[in-house]
Amino acid sequence: MTITRMTSDQRREALSGSLWFLPLLMTVAALLLGAALAEIRLSEDGPLSGVLYHGGAEDARRLLLGVATSTVGVFALVVGLTLVALQVAGNRYSPRLVRSFLRDRVTQVVFGLFIATFAYNAAGLYTVGAQDDYPRLAVTVGLVLLFVCIAALVFYVDRVAHSLQTHSILNTVGVAARRAIDCRPPGIGRSAGMSGLDGVPWDEPPPGAIQLLAPRSGYVQRLQMDALMQAALAEDAVVQLTPGIGGHVVAGTPLAWACPANGGVVRTESLARSVNRAITIGAGRSNYNDVAIGAIQMVDMALLSMHTFDYHTVEQSCAELGVLLGRLAGLPLGSEALTDSAGTVRVLVPGLSFEDYLELACGEIRRKGSNEPVVLLALVKQLRAAAATVSPERLGLLRTQLELVRATAQAGIKEPHDLERVLREADRVTMLIGAGRAERPAIRLAE
Repeated sequence: MTITRMTSDQRREALSGSLWFLPLLMTVAALLLGAALAEIRLSEDGPLSGVLYHGGAEDARRLLLGVATSTVGVFALVVGLTLVALQVAGNRYSPRLVRSFLRDRVTQVVFGLFIATFAYNAAGLYTVGAQDDYPRLAVTVGLVLLFVCIAALVFYVDRVAHSLQTHSILNTVGVAARRAIDCRPPGIGRSAGMSGLDGVPWDEPPPGAIQLLAPRSGYVQRLQMDALMQAALAEDAVVQLTPGIGGHVVAGTPLAWACPANGGVVRTESLARSVNRAITIGAGRSNYNDVAIGAIQMVDMALLSMHTFDYHTVEQSCAELGVLLGRLAGLPLGSEALTDSAGTVRVLVPGLSFEDYLELACGEIRRKGSNEPVVLLALVKQLRAAAATVSPERLGLLRTQLELVRATAQAGIKEPHDLERVLREADRVTMLIGAGRAERPAIRLAE
């Protein structure tokens, strides 16, 4: 059965990444404000006379027209700065970073401020007639908005200049990834990584299952686990998702399998609607619950930096990846099964294991920088950072990655001195991992 209808959560996800929705709301608010202020008449000798505009009606019209036209010109500059930032971020660092810039709330607010200021002053031309009894407060507010726009322009130029620096972009991506981890999406925390789910064939239907087909092609951006659990309980069914968060689905292919939990009959129409409301599918991956996309963006920055021989950016990317792995190292990871109060499995969701995250963070960088000691040393430091918080049963995965770094260095580095540096550091970290993490008193400093 095909799941149809775009849910409110899907619309919210789409609108949050648009550059027109928030400016539209601000423009409507500005027009309503102008309509309200146009009804207010203040005397020239009142308590606000010192700040009110005191020119004639014709002067007021010229003022409003001048503010409107100048705002349009400055707005063109703001748009140009934004396009430059998008181009630099996409070409220099990663095309996947463009989405982060589009979702930047400050950019949307600045756009909205300029458009709202133009609309406010342009609409004010219709309220100021030939008579000198015009809404002076409304005209004064229009002039004030011009100065607000100038201040916003200075702030925005400074922000764009700083946001294009490597450490700023990595910090933005890292904060988004850590925020996604703290949300504990499916596959992170709770019962994730249960050994009983290791052999589950996620692409194959369980016996007697009904397929729920994807209504559109795209990536799974969000999963509302409570809603999925309620849907499964309401139909006394077991719902097994084909992709997890970040997984891609093709329209008309199975998005989930549903089968009766106790031999009953599943009402597919009702269950399909509930599953549709609980799963958000979008054109691109989202940082909201998708931890892996943050790691992919950092890896992209490292790979693209190698093309320009900017190995210091590779080091920075690996350092941020080490922080991310450190956050994940002590958490349950992998496919997850949600059970009801009776212990019956109701929802099955595939997820990435710690081994998957390690390969994502190290594999492409190691292969691309196979003959560069700086890159391989950065990977060793990255693994050492992850070892500080990793659970004992995962230490073997870190040793495996270190052995891969050693093998890559021996095959790719020709200079004996450089090769010795990499091998020595890899051996040192391997010894630290083999000795285990010593239990020492530690004090965590406040941020």
